This record gives sequence, C-alpha cells and structure tokens, in this order.
Amino acid sequence: MVNTTAIGSLEYQNDFFSLVIREAPHRPGSYIFSSGLSIPKFDPICYGKTGICSNAAFKGLQQLRANVSLFANQRGIASKRAETPSDLRGGHGTGWYQEDALLIEDASLEGVREILEFSAQDLVRTVLTACQLEDAVPAGALGPEEMQRFLESLGVPNYREVAPPPIAKPQAAW
Repeated sequence: MVNTTAIGSLEYQNDFFSLVIREAPHRPGSYIFSSGLSIPKFDPICYGKTGICSNAAFKGLQQLRANVSLFANQRGIASKRAETPSDLRGGHGTGWYQEDALLIEDASLEGVREILEFSAQDLVRTVLTACQLEDAVPAGALGPEEMQRFLESLGVPNYREVAPPPIAKPQAAW
C-alpha cells in the first residue's frame, strides 16, 4: 500500500474545462477523477474542423479517461470506472458535458498531482490535434487561467461564417 497524504481535492478549472481529483470516501489512498468541458466554449476553436456527428472537444473528453488510465498504469497506479457518478460542481450550464468518473487507487500525492497536470495537457492536446491545430499546443504546463487565455486566443470570432459548408448529399437530376 502506498503512503498517502490527505488532499481533500485537487482542481484544474477554467471556463473551457474542469478536472477534479478528490479523495474517495471510505477508501484511503484512492481518489475519484472527474472531468467535464463546455462544448460552446470550444466551438470557436473546433467548429467546422471535423466531420458530421463529430466534435473534437467531446472526442477529447472521451479519450481523456483512457489516456489517464494508461498514464496512471505506466506509473504503477491502478484505475477503473468509479462506482459513483462524476459530480463536478460549479456554474456549468447548457453544453457542459462530463465523462464517467474514474477511480484511481493506491496513488501518492505526487502521483495524483502528476495525473492532474497530465490530464490538462492531454485534453487540450487531443482536442487541438483533432482540430488539426497540433502545432498550437503549448510547451510545458500552463495554469488554468493561462490555459483559458491560450484557448481563447485560438478561437475564431465569426467561426460559423468561416467554417466550411456542410457536406450535402448530391441531388439526382431527374
């Protein structure tokens, strides 16, 4: 068993996304990882850059759980689906999506901090790669406010007008 220190919770939150790792109740050394993001905040970056029924931000959120599990596993930390639902708190309104929570077991405080830092970078990297903006991914770790300013700088103000037209099914000439 890994020696752990009580942390309550570690959070990485801005207007674009929220990552929270909190102590699991009644499970010493285990933590609940919750993640969510705002599709409307990512729209100025992602709109029109992926195919029909595809959203780069949503894809990034879904991929994040698998990437966090792999990252943890490579460090000898077990993870699995949490039995409790994700419970991100705050003023998340319409267009805010959450993934199922992940249980991280037998992790040190340092390991939990590494997972949180990795998660923020990985989520942004995955979204920007899906948007074909992989060259824009910042080197090094950014704090939540710095990350928000960075993401805002990538948004296109009139993104709906400059996006490619939707793919239309050719009409038969009868």
